[in-house]
Amino acid sequence: IHEKELMVHQLSSYPETNSSLKMEVGIEDCLHIEFEYNRSKYHLNDVIVGKIYFILVRIKIKHMELSIIKRETTGSGPNTYNENDQINRYEIMDGAPVRGKKYTRP
Repeated sequence: IHEKELMVHQLSSYPETNSSLKMEVGIEDCLHIEFEYNRSKYHLNDVIVGKIYFILVRIKIKHMELSIIKRETTGSGPNTYNENDQINRYEIMDGAPVRGKKYTRP
């Protein structure tokens, strides 16, 4: 009788696709903003890269912030429970947007 180490790796689910994310937000005839991010899901060690387009601005904007929200989901079906926690908030723009300006933050 001989003993040998045996390791089994079983993939429980196939990796999800992580496509780009585009959103449009607006107030009719006052504000229209488009957001574009290179991915829809991020790891805590990732860097978020995206673009913000101000299509229509007819209201005064003081600043813009990006919030990182952790969402935990437990259970299934009617017993599903969601919990959201704000991890951090970053100011990405201070003052009114300027046409054609690119906003970047380190």
